[in-house]
Amino acid sequence: MTNLKMIKLKCVLKKTNTLAKGIFLSLCILISSHTYSQRLELSHFDNYEVAEVSVDLHNVDIELIALLEGVELDHGSTKHKANLYITKLGFLNLEKNNIPLSWSEPPKSNIKMKSLEEYNNGIIKSNCLPPMDFYPSYEAYIQMMYDFEEKYPDLCEIIDIGTLSSGRKILVAHIGDQLGAVEEEPNFLYTSTMHGDELAGFPMMLMYIDMLLCNYGTDEKITEAVNNINIYINPLANPDGTYRGGNQTVEQAIRFNNQFVDINRNFPDPKEGPNPDGRNHQEETLIFMDFAEQYDIHLSCNIHGGKEVCSYPWDTYIEKHADDEWWIDVTRAYADTAHTHAPTGYLTFLNDGITNGYEWYELAGGRQDYMTYFHRGREFSLEISNQKILDSDLIPTYWDYNRSALLNYMFEAQYGLRGKILDCRTGLPLLAEISIPGHDMQNSSVFSSEADGSYFRFLAEGQYDIMVTAEDYDTLFANISIVDKSTVRYDGELCPLGEVATVDNNVLDLFIYSNKNKIYIQGDNNILNATLSLYALNGTLIQKSSIVDMSTGINQSLPSGIYIATIEVDGILDTYKVLISQ
Repeated sequence: MTNLKMIKLKCVLKKTNTLAKGIFLSLCILISSHTYSQRLELSHFDNYEVAEVSVDLHNVDIELIALLEGVELDHGSTKHKANLYITKLGFLNLEKNNIPLSWSEPPKSNIKMKSLEEYNNGIIKSNCLPPMDFYPSYEAYIQMMYDFEEKYPDLCEIIDIGTLSSGRKILVAHIGDQLGAVEEEPNFLYTSTMHGDELAGFPMMLMYIDMLLCNYGTDEKITEAVNNINIYINPLANPDGTYRGGNQTVEQAIRFNNQFVDINRNFPDPKEGPNPDGRNHQEETLIFMDFAEQYDIHLSCNIHGGKEVCSYPWDTYIEKHADDEWWIDVTRAYADTAHTHAPTGYLTFLNDGITNGYEWYELAGGRQDYMTYFHRGREFSLEISNQKILDSDLIPTYWDYNRSALLNYMFEAQYGLRGKILDCRTGLPLLAEISIPGHDMQNSSVFSSEADGSYFRFLAEGQYDIMVTAEDYDTLFANISIVDKSTVRYDGELCPLGEVATVDNNVLDLFIYSNKNKIYIQGDNNILNATLSLYALNGTLIQKSSIVDMSTGINQSLPSGIYIATIEVDGILDTYKVLISQ
């Protein structure tokens, strides 16, 4: 390591010309940026399993850093600086590649723990729990969860979604007014502390569960939410990382699981494949993958810490999500609501508290993109506090900042487009895809449930042409109008191919045929100034154009076959099959 005194001496000597002055300035800036950092020594890892460091990216390739074993990109990274979470191996790999790093001894959090005995001695059996100004021991946490079930058996059940090899459990509180019944309701999930040392959301989710249960029947908004949303809450996603130092303390909490794997880099990735981090899927990863498969979550939020921002999909794609406008609306609403309950400066990182994930920093293997892409849900990551292990006495304060915003985001599950898709012949539910041609991309369409045919699609305000498809069934089209903070219903019946023409009531009573690269429309109604849209049977929009003289030209040479044409006039939308032959 270069001696700082020697560098300072060289700074004085290099004031001879303009170029030298530039070098002098650069070197002095380098010194000033490091004089407040300490030297991280290898011996640090004799007492600590990890260290949080930063690297200046102006002369370092971030892709090289990302490939190093024992190094994980951490929250708060920007295009100019990478915050890293490193193990001893990561430290050695950074030194081997001559990558300079900055490190300062992190401030210790003021942690208050409450044991199972202390919790039991102070438990309140009848009223809402007081705000938590402590972190529970592992045993106290488990007891708190099952106490919710015992105290509110008609509203809450605790689901053990998986037990780790350590013996610790991953628990989910399921809250609803008709537990066990199949209801046509959106499934919503809050989950926290996938990174074991990002703890602020852990006690907050326990308070959130209690708030919903103890206020049901007296608070109108909470009662409406519990009655109309199927709610799942997982306060602690990585118990092994949180209780790394033993079940009675969170002081040695680490980001990783017991195998030193970052769970939020371990999920299948839309772009990088099934194992983007090169590691086998961990116990925790598999548990949440199974949970997502079984419970069909439509809307969710994964709570982290280390910064204060709402980060929405995608993390892995540079392209924006098809519903980017909707994401901006709902995350902006979250941040703005928190701003009204917090002092100036809270949740203002990046774009005043919101960001597209990729624009912040590229991330592969995150659960946010996994849930959004592979399960067609919608999930964002909430970075809830700059301090990862929040001081215990600040937990109630941050709860006050976020309580209303947390409830309002859950309410978003009630809005948008919903309905049921059934077989027109049997009336049974169908697994069908509900998509928006020309709008959807990268798995942004949704599917109806095989159990009851219900589907849920969250959309920004506007007009949308939707298409409903299922294998071996005709296709349905409809035009719907979405108004912000409202619900629009569209129910559809699909008929087996060849049995019934794909027609949406045919209000316009028209006949459509093609001849020599033109589509002609015949009927008693004058539909000039109407719009005709032509689709392939797979739902691809071929063209959309105005009807002129009861006809419209086809802008490209098409293979012979059956196509779907929709005509829209004065708010009426009809769907027809048309045979195009050469």
